[in-house]
Amino acid sequence: MEEIKSMINKIGKNITKTSKDIIKNTKLSMQLSSEEEKLKNIYIEVGKKVYEIYSYGGNIGEFFEEKYKQMIEIEKEIAIIKEKIAENKKTEPQNYSNKQDLIDTRPQSSTVEECRICQSCGQKNNVNDKFCFKCGRML
Repeated sequence: MEEIKSMINKIGKNITKTSKDIIKNTKLSMQLSSEEEKLKNIYIEVGKKVYEIYSYGGNIGEFFEEKYKQMIEIEKEIAIIKEKIAENKKTEPQNYSNKQDLIDTRPQSSTVEECRICQSCGQKNNVNDKFCFKCGRML
């Protein structure tokens, strides 16, 4: 009988220790997640600031220059896709035979007088465009 009491006592102590360890590890995991989230938010803030610098014509290095260009291209693609989604909601679904159908759906100018040349990249743009379709700079 004494052996059973001793065994139950050891099991109880092990359960208590294991429970304390689980609680401690859970608290540490929550703290780690909280710190990782703080770090992620700082990354986002830094990224937004770099984006703002480039948006106003600044430059802080080749790596960031390339990332800024990628962001601009992605923003254009998003805008195009949103336009296509809006168009598809108004009309019947369309089949696109190639990627070019998704890229530039603007009416093209027929004469030189009807287009504006971007001073930054040399892209021809429609006369009514306020921003360059290629690089995003204000016209």
